[in-house]
Amino acid sequence: MANFIQTNNDGADQSLARKHNSSIILNLLRLEGTLSRATLAKRIGLTRSTISRIIDDLIKANLVREIELFAGKKGRPGMLLELDPKGGSAIGIEIGVNFISILLTDFTANEIWRERLSMPDDATSDEYLSKSEELAQYATSIAKSRNLRQMGIGVGVWGLVDHTKGIIRFAPNLRWKDVAVKEKWEEIFGIPVYIENDANASALGEYYFGAARNIENFLYLSMDIGIGGGIISNGKLFRGFTGYAGEIGHMIVNPGGELCSCGKRGCLETLVGRRVIINNYRARTGVGKITLEEIIQKGILGDKNAEDTFREVAESLGLGLGNLVNILNPQRIILGWSLGQAYQLLLPTLLKSIEENSLANPLEKMEIVASLNGADDCLLGCIALVLDEIIRERIIF
Repeated sequence: MANFIQTNNDGADQSLARKHNSSIILNLLRLEGTLSRATLAKRIGLTRSTISRIIDDLIKANLVREIELFAGKKGRPGMLLELDPKGGSAIGIEIGVNFISILLTDFTANEIWRERLSMPDDATSDEYLSKSEELAQYATSIAKSRNLRQMGIGVGVWGLVDHTKGIIRFAPNLRWKDVAVKEKWEEIFGIPVYIENDANASALGEYYFGAARNIENFLYLSMDIGIGGGIISNGKLFRGFTGYAGEIGHMIVNPGGELCSCGKRGCLETLVGRRVIINNYRARTGVGKITLEEIIQKGILGDKNAEDTFREVAESLGLGLGNLVNILNPQRIILGWSLGQAYQLLLPTLLKSIEENSLANPLEKMEIVASLNGADDCLLGCIALVLDEIIRERIIF
C-alpha cells in the first residue's frame, strides 16, 4: 500500500497532503498505465471521495485524463484513468564531447522532435551553449504550435555539476570550468531548467523508462571517453553532501598509474573507457583507425584480440565495482549504452572480478543488466529530470 498522508483541518497541512497524495497517484499511473478510481483508492488507502477530489484537480490541470469505459462484473461501467500526453512538454538536452543532442516529448515521454548536432574539437563552452539555446528555442516553438504547456528543460552534461545552482563546475573532457547555465536559461525560456551530470540523468532515465522500473536501489554505469556513475538509493538520485557523488571513473585503483584528465593518477577511467579500449586493441593488432563499435563486433564474432581487450577491461572494471558493491549493496548494476553493447563480452570476467573484489553477502541476489534505453539513456534521463519534478516532487501546476 502506498504511503499516503492523512490531514487535520489546517489549510497548510491539507495542501501538503494533497500534493503528496497527488504525486502518489501520478507515479502509480506512470508505472501501471491505466487504473480506475476504485483501484487507486484501494491501493493508496484513501476514501473514494478523497481520491475523486484529487483526481478532479489533476484532470483540471491536464495531467490526468479519463479514457474508455470498462465493464465490471456488477453495476455501471467505470472510467479508467491515465496520464494525459497533452498535459505538457519536456525538453531534454545532452551535451557531450563533440556533440549536442536534443529531444522534445509530451508529458508521457512520447517523442515529438529530436536533433543531434556535431561540434568541432575546439568548440568553447559559449559555442556549445549558444547552439543548445538555438535548438531549445526551436523545440519550444514546436511545443507552442501544439498548444503544449512547457514544463521544463533537463540538461545532462559530462562533468561535475552543481545541480542546485545549475553550474558545470568541472568537465575535463569538455575543458569546461564553472560554466553557469540554469539562471541564464530560466531567464531566457521562462521555465524551470534542471542541470545534471550525464550519468545521474541516465540513471534516472533507466528508473523511469528502462531497466530499473520498480528497482529502488541500483547503480548505473556509463562509458565513453571516461567512466561515469549514477546512484539511485530508495528511489531517489543519491548526489552526496555537495552533489558530486557518483564520480566512479575517478576512483583511484592504480596509485601512481597513468595520468587522468582530472589531473590525478591511476583513476579507473585510465583503465576503462572508449579511448583505452581502442588504444589497447590497436596496440595488440597494429590496426589503424578503428571505432569502439567495430571492436565490439569483432569480439562478438570471435576475434581473440578483441576478446582479450574486453577481458582486460572487465577485470579492471570489476575491481572498481567490487568495492562499490561492498559500499552500496545495489540490487542491480546497469551497464549503459557503450558497455551494454559489449555486455556478452564483459559479463563472464566482470562477474568473476566483482566476486573476487567484494564480500559475499552484498553480492547475494545482485544482478548485472544492460541498459534498455541504449544510446538515448542520457536524453531520456534529461526528460525524466523534468517529469520527476512534476510526478514525484509534488510540483503541481
